[in-house]
Amino acid sequence: MNQRKKLVIALVLITLVTAACGTRVNKAAFFKQLAQQGAQTTTGAATTGGTATGGTTTTGTSIGGTTTGGTTTGGTATGGTTTGGVSNNGAGGSAASLGVSTAPVGNTIKIGLNIPLTGAAPVPSSFQDSITVAQDYLNSNGGINGRQVQFLVEDDGYDPAQGLAACKKLAGENILFAVGHTMPTIEEECTNFYGQQKIPYIMRGIPESTLSGHPLAYFGTPSDDFQSTLLADYVVHRVANGKTLVNDIVTENDQPVSKTNYSAEIKRLGGKFGNTYNSAPRQSDWSSIISHLKGDSAGIVFLNIAPVDAISLAVQSKNQGYHPVWVGEGTHWNYNLSMQSAGSALDGAFVFSPWASIDSPAANDYKAAYAKYKPGKTPDDLGLIIWGYANMIKQALIGAGKSLTRASFVDAMNKMSFSAAYWNPLSYTPTDHRGPRVVAVFRGDGNAQKWVQISGFAGSF
Repeated sequence: MNQRKKLVIALVLITLVTAACGTRVNKAAFFKQLAQQGAQTTTGAATTGGTATGGTTTTGTSIGGTTTGGTTTGGTATGGTTTGGVSNNGAGGSAASLGVSTAPVGNTIKIGLNIPLTGAAPVPSSFQDSITVAQDYLNSNGGINGRQVQFLVEDDGYDPAQGLAACKKLAGENILFAVGHTMPTIEEECTNFYGQQKIPYIMRGIPESTLSGHPLAYFGTPSDDFQSTLLADYVVHRVANGKTLVNDIVTENDQPVSKTNYSAEIKRLGGKFGNTYNSAPRQSDWSSIISHLKGDSAGIVFLNIAPVDAISLAVQSKNQGYHPVWVGEGTHWNYNLSMQSAGSALDGAFVFSPWASIDSPAANDYKAAYAKYKPGKTPDDLGLIIWGYANMIKQALIGAGKSLTRASFVDAMNKMSFSAAYWNPLSYTPTDHRGPRVVAVFRGDGNAQKWVQISGFAGSF
């Protein structure tokens, strides 16, 4: 496989699995290394159970193939919405009235993606089969309305300046729209730039204020505002002793909305909130934070950090005899890889995910497609996410019609509702691009070393 194809495979994976805190899931070896580092930490005073006592850029090309895709069944969601956030991020008119191009698209649909190929972590390359299934699916049976899809990738380096440069380069490649799944600051910068260029931009959910005044920006996963508030609701109403145990937060410095919403909602519901502690990405020694958590007698801890850091913190905490109820939200938790690396350290944790479990019947269509197009290979949970995004993109492009233009794509997005058993249902209107307002809930099983889905998609608890 040539280098250009490898980059396409990498870009789709990263686009889908970047962590909600701006850092993404990486190689198994990296997880295991962090867990091993945690295991080497000296032990301290003991606490047990769920309570604690004191103490260079490259342009990619599409992957060929002639496979065909299966159908998906519609998923259902329960519940309503949480409070707060920005709902109106557009004028409500047609795309053409916003100045979006009505020039016809040729035989190739170019989709730009800005992602970190360098920087905080290297691009993983172990999920090529899953990407091939999804990519060939989009281009099967003559493609989408007779057109082939081509993904173009630019390395944003997990750096704001390089990220903006990547988006500017993609804008010059005649892309139909762009997708970003990276650190919040880059997504914010690219949202501003693409808005000026009248190019649609689909990104993972970050603070909803990012959407304000940007009618061509869309969230593909639930926002930080929504998930953090909903997580507090879940903790108080569904976690044993959630209203009486002390809640603490461990967070990265650039996550103000999540930590603010979570603490405010815990207090509003009459729960006990302790303190918020800031961490640095990839820090190796968590002893100071662990000491503070134990000193607060924190029985529940919101891990508003990347999974690699969460694993390291949880393992070191366990080695010191401290095992609170860990909770988390975002786009990065529902990977059995993290449980396999953390072992029993994340046992009993509760986390949100925009996607269903690959072990559930909801993933049967994906697994059937994988067996058909990659016989003898085993599908993974990351590939299920890729499968979901491929179907979402396909629906929007089909809805734009055979006479495809950038304006017709935007108009199709603005009235699209997408639902599948394995994927968080979402819908857009001309004035509301927040996307999904539901999550699935998973509990960590340290013995089985996997995340077990305990709730279907829900929007309230």
